[in-house]
Amino acid sequence: MASFQQAFEALLRRAPGPVFPRARQLYFRKYPLDRDSDAAFRTFLLEEDVQENSAGVVRVRALAFAVVHWQAEAVPLEAYAAHLRQQWQLQPTDLTVVTAEPWFRNGGAWARFSHPVVDERASSISLISP
Repeated sequence: MASFQQAFEALLRRAPGPVFPRARQLYFRKYPLDRDSDAAFRTFLLEEDVQENSAGVVRVRALAFAVVHWQAEAVPLEAYAAHLRQQWQLQPTDLTVVTAEPWFRNGGAWARFSHPVVDERASSISLISP
């Protein structure tokens, strides 16, 4: 099982670059960090902050994640917390069930949380539009 940091980095390597923000957001809504899992819960990158310095180093900091119970309409907060503990060894203090809307394309009930992960790598080309 990959660590949360490793899964985050792998997701970013597969995703469209930050220069394509719409495609990137669609990718993050469709493909979870725990991509190989058959579990009922899946973890997605919800919000990110992308910065590129003048030397071409791109830094991606996660601002929020979503944990989705696939095809479920309502799930208690403890079920989300139990999945995050078991799958990722995480215990976020800001885990909150989102009831206002189903996950992307009616994928299921979900909760949001934050966890401090960062990926930083050098790039030979500019990845962010000026």
